Amino acid sequence: MTKKQKTKKLILIIFLLIICSILIYAYKQPNNDLKSKNLTTDPSSYQGEGQEENTYPLDKNKLISKTSGVTTLFINDTKYEIEIKEEISVYDLMTELQNEGEITFKDKNYSGMGKFIEEINNIKNGEKYWIYYVNDKKAEIGVSNYKINNGDIVSWKYETY
Repeated sequence: MTKKQKTKKLILIIFLLIICSILIYAYKQPNNDLKSKNLTTDPSSYQGEGQEENTYPLDKNKLISKTSGVTTLFINDTKYEIEIKEEISVYDLMTELQNEGEITFKDKNYSGMGKFIEEINNIKNGEKYWIYYVNDKKAEIGVSNYKINNGDIVSWKYETY
């Protein structure tokens, strides 16, 4: 075998090794198709346009655990401390409090935007609206989309928009 043939063979082997390495790298990367499609398991996002009442009871196993974090919810000046053990939305938390008879609220689902709270404890939106804050900052996403973090303080304030 001549020197020229040995060089060609070496170049071919290196090229094949590079191609194999690229294929192995691409094969081991996680598939992000679900993230790009914005799929969700939140049942409240599947409600039809204009539905008002909550029709999905919250699994009680998601709440109340001795090893969980504590979240504080204020509605005007009334304080509720709630222990949670896994990720839930503000809406789910309020639904649980309503199911336990602690609060009342009414909501409306807007297609593509999520839930909008129209009334809390018999105080309806009108000239003022119910606006929620997380850790003293006005929330930037809808109540059904914000997932509570350990130690969050969620405050509902009745104020002008």
